[in-house]
Amino acid sequence: MIALIFAVALLQGLPAQPQPQMKTQMLAAKTAVAQQTFTGVISDGQCAAKGSHNEVMKKASVNSPANCVKGCARKHGFVLYDAATKKIYKLSDQERPAGFADKRVRVKGSLDAATGTILVTSIEPAK
Repeated sequence: MIALIFAVALLQGLPAQPQPQMKTQMLAAKTAVAQQTFTGVISDGQCAAKGSHNEVMKKASVNSPANCVKGCARKHGFVLYDAATKKIYKLSDQERPAGFADKRVRVKGSLDAATGTILVTSIEPAK
């Protein structure tokens, strides 16, 4: 795709480096095609990797898994943990998940398989 942009740029006399707006449009086109729905629990990168909040909650004297998620996410980021598949997905949006800490949700977006990151378009409670 990038090679095609460079070829067109050369033919049109445009700069060979894709402009930020072009990158955003390419990303938007990619996400529009690959929209998926993922279900899991909003967690943080540290506790999701361990499979539990117990160790961190004891060590840091935290009173609930939701507070553990919020505290650990400051350093390790919010993730979506799918217990059925044991997969951990990074989330591109690090603001919206805060309201769903330790809650089961549906995340809509496209998956960047190379980084394991969901490019989030929406988050809502799972039914």
